[in-house]
Amino acid sequence: MSMPILFSARNAKGKAALGKQEQVERVYRVPVDVDQQVFITVREQTSFDLDKKVWDSGIGLSSWIVDLANEQSASAPPIVDAMRRALFSSEARQILELDKLWAGAGTGIVSLVLGALRSAKARSESGCILTTDLASAMPLLEHNIASNDSSFTCSSTRPRAVVLDWDEERFPEEVSDIQHDFDVIIMADVTYNTSSFPSLIRTLDNIVRVGSSTAGSDPRPHHPLILLGYKERDPSERSLWDVAQNIGIRFEQVGERRGAGGEPIEIWIGTVQ
Repeated sequence: MSMPILFSARNAKGKAALGKQEQVERVYRVPVDVDQQVFITVREQTSFDLDKKVWDSGIGLSSWIVDLANEQSASAPPIVDAMRRALFSSEARQILELDKLWAGAGTGIVSLVLGALRSAKARSESGCILTTDLASAMPLLEHNIASNDSSFTCSSTRPRAVVLDWDEERFPEEVSDIQHDFDVIIMADVTYNTSSFPSLIRTLDNIVRVGSSTAGSDPRPHHPLILLGYKERDPSERSLWDVAQNIGIRFEQVGERRGAGGEPIEIWIGTVQ
């Protein structure tokens, strides 16, 4: 569903001038359990601010996450089961969203959906969902989070908007203070601007490597899984997979969703080697 969209003639004589409609809100139905659903309201810009729109990859990735939460399959690959546990375990989870065109989450749709799902399935009081973008996107992100407060049962499932610039080497405190590293890093729409790949890869490498801790009695470093929603615009975007391998991250495609125009939205899971 969408809020009304205004169509008006330009310079109509005898009529008061109407300002350009700069925002629109859409409502998404999210099944959070077999017999339970919530409605997520997402506001986006109608202007040319590409980072403040809902894009196919975010919708497709959200759809895949909903199915992951609600469907248990004995034939699911081990890596998919691992992602299900990482996202929906009843234990505390620390999740970071890095998705959007140049810097971050934009409208925050993936984190909003994930927060609603975790509220229904994993009500731990500990943990966090951080959704990141540049400072210019904070008002929109914070509005969308506040508009959906009723879908989040506690602070750990309510997304938190955080300023994160891939070109800045120093992380904000909300990111650097995570004690046992993130369990999942979520990304959608990060591939359109290939010139941003060095900054994205450096950010990923720092999040994955810097401060890697040992979880409990397990002597192995605790590395996050990486969940990526991708819709191809140009084949050169797939160079991200090769660049990621240079820092020890290997991606495996685990699913698809049909996107606008019939082009698929691919779902990939990355693991740290």
